[in-house]
This record gives sequence, structure tokens and C-alpha cells, in this order.
Amino acid sequence: MFLFNSHATRRPYETDLQAVLNLAEGHASRQRLSTWDRLSPHPTPAWSLPGLAASLRIGGLTLKDESKRSSLGSFKALGAPNALIRLVLRRWPDRAWQAEDLFRGTHAAKLRDFVVISATDGNHGRALAAAAQSIGCRCVIVLHAQVSREREDAIAAFGAEIVRITGNYDESVEEAARLARVNGWEVVSDTSYEGYEEVPRDVMQGYGVVAEELLETAPSDACPWTHVILQGGVGGLAAGIVSHFWERYGERRPRFIVAEPEQADCLYQSALQGRPARATGSVDSVMAGLACGETSPLAWRFLQPAVDVFMTVSDAQAVQAMRVLAGGSHGDVPVVAGESGVAGLAALQRIARDEAWRQQAGLTADARVLVINTEGATAPAVYESLAGRSHHEVLEAQQQWLRQRSIGEAALLSRIEAHAAIGAIEGGGVCRVALTDADRQGRDQLALWMRELGLDVSIDRIGNIFGLRRGKTDLPPVMTGSHIDTVATGGRYDGNYGVMAGLEVVRWLNERGIVTQRPLVVAAFTNEEGVRFQPDMMGSLVHAGGLALQQALDTLGTDGARLGDELARIGYAGDMPCGSIVPHAFVELHIEQGPVMEAEGVQIGAVENLQGISWQEFAITGQSNHAGTTPMRLRRDAGYCAAAISVFVRELALRLGASQVATVGAIDLHPNLINVIPARATASVDLRNTDEATLQRAERELAVFVDRLADEQSVRIETRRLVRFEPVAFDERLVRIIERASQTRGHATRRMTSGAGHDAQMMARVCPSAMIFVPSAEGISHNPREHTAPSDLLRGADVLLDVLLALAEEG
Repeated sequence: MFLFNSHATRRPYETDLQAVLNLAEGHASRQRLSTWDRLSPHPTPAWSLPGLAASLRIGGLTLKDESKRSSLGSFKALGAPNALIRLVLRRWPDRAWQAEDLFRGTHAAKLRDFVVISATDGNHGRALAAAAQSIGCRCVIVLHAQVSREREDAIAAFGAEIVRITGNYDESVEEAARLARVNGWEVVSDTSYEGYEEVPRDVMQGYGVVAEELLETAPSDACPWTHVILQGGVGGLAAGIVSHFWERYGERRPRFIVAEPEQADCLYQSALQGRPARATGSVDSVMAGLACGETSPLAWRFLQPAVDVFMTVSDAQAVQAMRVLAGGSHGDVPVVAGESGVAGLAALQRIARDEAWRQQAGLTADARVLVINTEGATAPAVYESLAGRSHHEVLEAQQQWLRQRSIGEAALLSRIEAHAAIGAIEGGGVCRVALTDADRQGRDQLALWMRELGLDVSIDRIGNIFGLRRGKTDLPPVMTGSHIDTVATGGRYDGNYGVMAGLEVVRWLNERGIVTQRPLVVAAFTNEEGVRFQPDMMGSLVHAGGLALQQALDTLGTDGARLGDELARIGYAGDMPCGSIVPHAFVELHIEQGPVMEAEGVQIGAVENLQGISWQEFAITGQSNHAGTTPMRLRRDAGYCAAAISVFVRELALRLGASQVATVGAIDLHPNLINVIPARATASVDLRNTDEATLQRAERELAVFVDRLADEQSVRIETRRLVRFEPVAFDERLVRIIERASQTRGHATRRMTSGAGHDAQMMARVCPSAMIFVPSAEGISHNPREHTAPSDLLRGADVLLDVLLALAEEG
């Protein structure tokens, strides 16, 4: 059955509904639940299923996989636990209890006589029993006749007391309510009724966590999905999800479709009658979690004005959808999806087969559809009998699929090694200083590889190289890359790794004939290191408009050469205007160049910010004199002043703490003789911090110290600013996408701060940007001994592949 809802509207989220379910409280629910150790600390995966999408003649298909939510195997782990904690906090408001302490069982002794009860088909009761066990209260679960023994045992395993009845689900709800009245127990249900809305509200708000996770990686300007297909039941899940999307996007919300079993069509009947209604069927269904006979009135307040289509699916259609996901049909990732978890996909498959339904639902060839797999194999034996294979087999197939979705270690290493041979030096390092002959050779090889991969190669007026892979549209491209120039005693991975990995992503796409929606660009920026010409990160800085092109071209190098002349000499004075390409997003893959990841066992770093940099040079003029005959009190010692500055900045960094670091990396003394007091000294100071205010404080305190030092020592100190970049906070959405991609592959992941400057900090001026880090052995970089294990290089490149694909498919 298929019903187009005439009551559905497109208008801003209604104020009275927002007072019940809203984004702010959804976030609070997520924070509350994050303290429960039975939930995954990471968001659940959102799998892209392009093969299945193509077979259904739609533009894209995303499946949010709640089977990964917890060992409970279902989205229900979000609802009842959230409601239970809020119920306890309302019951004892004067005790100032915290959710984290409750979940830890800190107040178990005080809660041992507190009893909660619920009627359930399995997953809701299991989640409530687990949460009750954690906080230390009693839990009673009423089961109807159709609940399997396997599901009963799973609930009892968490210490719940089981009450069995011979009737159906609705009768179990009535029995739970009766027992609660008789015994003074609290009902925790997702179904509302007159005078009972707070607990169902909190259950639905917990379900909203699913939507928050989806929306925090979605573009802010438009919903990434045209259609969202949701399971029915009493309507709680659908209301929790709909409310988030509606509040976020208002009248630009996606089309909502709600599917339920043919035998349990309470929402469909509610749409027909224009009010909360009962199901007309037997209610018994293989989709046990959706076998509900009566609509929740509170949920209906959200669904009636927002859901565009109500429909039903058969048990056979649900089983077929389970098998499609378990088998990884059409080359997509295999997914463990339980019988209730596939209703949305079953509905999509049913609509796709009927041209009239397709037209009414607006399911065009450009449609981008979101479905939610609400459960895994919560009853393993039932799952295996229906899916035709065990959930263990499907999970192993999923891991195998992830391993195969890899650009390949051998190909990546081969390209890195081949490029490292250009400018190779003793010890395995590389010397490819910007705009030298070695740099030209490296550029020539890069451009050749780009053309061999079918990329359109462009060179701008500062010498940046861009290789563009065309997409299905001319939307702004997704860009990756880094730099290929090195310091004089550099390693083979710094910068170069990110560029070579970008080429390997292109090769992987080419070999599979995948054309992304957006174009992809692999970039190599000029003079990132700043060894010969300052400032560093020059190419990306000019591209981003932070340095005038002519000023950059007129820069004189340490050898006296003019940068513009050297660009022309090596053949890379391009004609493309700088800044011509404004990307949709920029993602830079890089080695950490530090020891943190290796020390902590982190495999992928999602870089969320980058330190601000302040470089200054102090030129100190004193008086040269005899080291033996000049009393200490009469000296004008430039060498001492340089040393004093060095000691001061170290103490300053230690005192300010947090992310403040300080280095005196170069001191030059004149006449630099053992028995002569230095007449002149220069000292360089490098200050870095992720907080601009603290960095400015460090600069001020250093300036005050230098002025006082000059007066006390009777010397002249001149200050010259060399480089000043403010801290950069990378795009939060991109950082989350990187985290998700890494976590989905099972990698140990943490957020990072970059202590070094990178091209991504310049690109952040013109587009959303972020970075992916992989470990550096012993933290060594800018050294021929620079090394990253091949397995780590591959992990980073595979995460880059996933991130670029996700971004390139955004509309």
C-alpha cells in the first residue's frame, strides 16, 4: 500500500513542535549517552551503496548502520537509556546527580528499590534492561506471545525480570501499565498516551542522535539527501529523525517516506483517517520491532505535517532486502541488517519497481536517498535463517570488502620511491630545494604522471601545478595535494607523500571507471619549505590571496636569485591566474613530523587546528673586547644577550603551558672567536600556539624582555619580523568526515594539532580545509632518516580515498 499524504507541508519547523523535540536537546541527549560505556564511542557508519543505487536508477544511496551502535545491536540503545536517565533526574531533582555517575552505578544503592517496566518486542526491552543494570535499579519486561525465546534470553541476560503473556504486543502494553499501577513502578515506553508524554519524548530525543550524527557531516547550505525513508512502528524513530531534519532545513527539508509491515499498518491507517489510529492487520510480522498496533499520538504530531508518503512492505520484501545487504549486492559493502532494520530499503526497492509510485515520490534518476538500518542480528539464529548466512560471515565479508577497497600498498610505495630518486642524497634522503634543477625534474615527473592518468595539467603564475580529473558536473572541485620541494637534507615523505597518494586515488578511480559528481584536483604547491625563498608555503599563500604575486616573484633567495627568474628558468612560470581554482574542499594528507602518534599508538590523526607561527630575528649590537681583561660588569656582550633571549623564550613557553612552544633555532656571533666578547649577534625566535591571544601575549612579553635586556646590558637590539601566521582552525565538518572514514575502517583515531605549517592552512582562507596525519617513526622529519611504515602510509591513503569520494559526491 502506498499513500501520498495530503497533510504534508513545506514550511519552517513549527514552534510548538520545537518545544518538544529540538536540535539543542538532541545534542544534550548525545552528550548524556556518551558517558555510557555500552555505546560505541564513535558515530555509526553511513555506508554509500553506489552499486545498489545504480540498480534502482537513483543518483545515490546512503545507509546509516545502527548495527554498530553497541553490543545491543540496535538504535534502541539510544532511546530507553536516555529516557531512564532523565526519569531518574526528574524523580530526584534535589540530588544533583550526573548522567555519567548514574551510568557508572555510583548511586546504585540508592536506586535498588526503584523499578521500571516496559512491554517490548525485544530491542527496546534489551536496551532498558542494560541501562537499568548499569544504574542499579530493577527492570521488569513484559513479552507477548510472538517474542522468540532467543530474544527473551537476550533481555534476561541483563538481569531483567521477565513476564510472559499469551496475547499480542498491544495486550503486553496494557499488562505493563497495569503492573505499574498496582506496584507503583515507572513505565518506560516509546508510545505516548494521555498524561504520558515525557518519557516517550525522551525516547524519541535519544533516537535523534542518529540524525545529529548524519547532519554534523552534512553541508550547511543544503540537505545531502532528497529522500529519507524511515521505519514505522509506533512512530518514535521517525519523529526523532524527522524533527532534526525539519528544524535544520525548514521548508528545504527532504521528502520523508515512512514504511511499516503490512500486518502492522497503524501509521498508514493514521494517515488515512487523519488522526492516530490502530492497525488493521494481525500485527504479527517477521519485522518484530515494527509489529505495533497503535500509533503514538506524540509521534503523530510530528509525522502528519512532515511525512510525504506512508506505505507498507511485506515480510517477503523485508527478507529479500536483508539478503541484498548481507550479500553486498552490486559490489557494495556487505551489511548485517536485521529483519526490522531493512524496512526502509524494502520500501525503496518497492517504489523503484513501480513507475507511478516513483513519480509520486519524486524518485528521479538524480534522487539521493538515505535509509537507516536500525538493527543488526539481534536474534542471530533468526537472522541466519532469513539472510541465508550467519552474521559472522557477513561481518567477515565486510572486512574483506574494506581490505579490497584500497589503493594498494605496492603501487603507492612504488610511486613514492620513484619520485624520491629525483634529488636523492646519501642515507635515503632527498634534496629538492624549490626551483632548483632537482625541483624541475621532480615537477616534470609529476606532470608526466598526471597526464598519463588523464588529468588536465595547469600551471599558475607562481608555479603551482594542478591536475584536474573531470567529474559529471562542473561544480567546484575537491582538491588534495601538498608539495614536492624539500629542505636540503630532507626525507622522502614530507609533502611528497600527499601528492603521490592523490595520484594513486586517481589511478584507483580510473581503473574502476568511477566518475565522481565533482571534479577532483591533485595539487603540488610551490616553495612550501621556504628554504631558498621566504616565506614558506609561498605557493599556497599566493593562491589564497595572502601574498601579492608580484611581491612573490620579486623575492630574492638565499643565493641572490630572483624567484620569478628561477621559475622561468626551470619552465614553470605558468599562465593560469593565481587563485583561479576555488575548491569545494581541500584535504591534505601528510606525515605527522612529530612523535605523538607513534607514542600513543594512534594510526590516523584528524587534524583540527594548526599552530599560529611568529618568527622574529633579533640583531644585537654590543662592543667587542678582550675576554680576559674586561670585567663582567663593564661588558656589552651581544653573545650573552642572544643566550639570555634563548633562555627566556624557553621559560616563557613552560610558563604559558598548553600548546605554547618556543625555539631559538639559529644564533650567529661575530667575530665568533673563543677569546673575544662578541660585538654582534643575531638570534632567531620561533613562537607557536594554537591560541592567537596567547601567541600575542608571548610576543608582547618577549618584546618587553628584549627592551629591558637592551637597557640593562647597554646594547642595541633591532627586531625584524620574518613570518607571522595566525592559528588556523580547520573546518569542523571535514574533520568529522576524516574521523568517520578512519573509524569505519577500524583505525585508532584521534584529533591532532599540527605544530608545523602546511599548505592546508593557506587553503583554509579560501575553502573548507583539513588534514590527515599518519605517524612518523621516532617523530623524525626534515632528515634522511624520516620514515613512516608502509602499513601506515597505506592507511592514510585509503582514508584519503574515502574522504575524497564522499566529498566529490556532494551536490
